[in-house]
Amino acid sequence: MQPSDRKGRGNLHRVQSPSRHVEFPAFRRYEASRQEANNAMMALLAGSTLAVHTLQLTEGSQQLLPDIFPGVGHIKYFNLRTQDANELLQDTGHHLGAVAVPYALAVHEDFIMTVLDLLVGLGYARQADGNNSNKSKNMPKAWNMHEAVYLTLGITPPSSGPVADRLQQFHLLRHMRNAQIHNGGEVSSDLIDAVNAMSAKACTEWARIGRRQPSDITSTPEVHFTVFDIFAVFAVTKALGRQVNDVLANEVGIARWADICIADYASISSQRPNSDQWMR
Repeated sequence: MQPSDRKGRGNLHRVQSPSRHVEFPAFRRYEASRQEANNAMMALLAGSTLAVHTLQLTEGSQQLLPDIFPGVGHIKYFNLRTQDANELLQDTGHHLGAVAVPYALAVHEDFIMTVLDLLVGLGYARQADGNNSNKSKNMPKAWNMHEAVYLTLGITPPSSGPVADRLQQFHLLRHMRNAQIHNGGEVSSDLIDAVNAMSAKACTEWARIGRRQPSDITSTPEVHFTVFDIFAVFAVTKALGRQVNDVLANEVGIARWADICIADYASISSQRPNSDQWMR
């Protein structure tokens, strides 16, 4: 670590390794949880596609699937004929998206809230936007938690640029999730507002990863998830999680990082605390 010459803050010299980010405990857990969720969703997506191909072998059969594949576990709960099963499996993208988007957002939101708790533990006064002009009295929620990280660190949240664009995409996904869970799947006014608030660059990037324009999401009365929404939510949350890591690396002072390192080592070391081996 090397101290910077401004306001006592420190910048980290990063070791040349596959990771360019500070591997503090909360970030390690977040990366592992995010990758586990991503792999699980990809496995389900691939499994549904394989199932469609397999059912081509039984096309036209009037037998129920449990009779055709009695050795498949839990097949009795999928008590359908081939044609009906295929219709469901071919629309798996919507149903998996409705599960994957809330799942990925929950993992990400837990990480950001953990970061805020970490900062409070390091002595920062938590700040968040909200109804109260005294930002210390506003509670961080999904809608303001990213900005709360910046405010708690005493810096201005980005209002334009790549990070701001990613935040707009995050809020689009958040309102899609909220419409699905809290609005019976119907497009909400908040979702429409989120789409209208997106910058041109945010829309262009969304079209690249989501394979449709944000306005397409609100063009129908109900939210319809796609396979590409699954790719989008993991891409957006990954980028924002790593951006938060970068902000912490640049803004948290060296002494505080040292406290984190010591606590991290103490939690995994078999050495007796404060012994010569432990100190080394």
